[in-house]
Amino acid sequence: MTCYAIDKHYDHEIRFNLVTAAAGQTVLTKRPKDTMYIRELLDRDEQFFVIYVLRDPRDVIVSRHGKDKSIYYSNIRLWRDLHSIAKACYGHERFLEVRYEDFVSRPDEIQRAIEERFPWLDRRHRFSEYHEYAEVSEKSKTAMHGVRPIAPTSVGRWRSNLPRIAGQQALHGSMTPDLVDCGYEYDATWEAELEGVEPDRSRSRYPEKVYWLRRFLNKRDAVRKINNYLRMRRSP
Repeated sequence: MTCYAIDKHYDHEIRFNLVTAAAGQTVLTKRPKDTMYIRELLDRDEQFFVIYVLRDPRDVIVSRHGKDKSIYYSNIRLWRDLHSIAKACYGHERFLEVRYEDFVSRPDEIQRAIEERFPWLDRRHRFSEYHEYAEVSEKSKTAMHGVRPIAPTSVGRWRSNLPRIAGQQALHGSMTPDLVDCGYEYDATWEAELEGVEPDRSRSRYPEKVYWLRRFLNKRDAVRKINNYLRMRRSP
């Protein structure tokens, strides 16, 4: 929103089906859980574009939300659910994967890659200048722990949270297949760092398990939300 000419945005995260826009407007939203809807939306809405930020899942699951730092925010179960959907979108012309680690290390290079895929974007500032121009809501400031320059300060933070990693593997199995598939590791050698570590089994913001009935209800709810969104998009 800061670095491109965006006609409309929202102060904080909003569900995709609540987004409204006038004809011809560029609207920007950000809500990671909406990943579960993107495959069908890409197929059914020709004006829908996705930038998917892939991050080392070990760093994802040790993050704490600024609103409640007493609990971990995500978990490997949720990461796997969402990533499997995003992975099915690879190769789509309106879908672009951006690695978080590349973005925070080489923001301007990633910005050029985004513009190559979506050349209709109108740049206002470089990503490396983001902190000089950003105006964000109080909710976003809380979630992001303030506005600061884009930098790789949080990359590899999982190494300072090994009990959490050990606890998640105890609950959900080895993350090595996920890490190898995403290119973060070549094999299971990294798991040697967990030897002798007492697992931290403390709860996450989101449940560690989702049973079949909840998954069924979630899918039914997804159909309803997508249809409502498409009807709204077609309305004058």
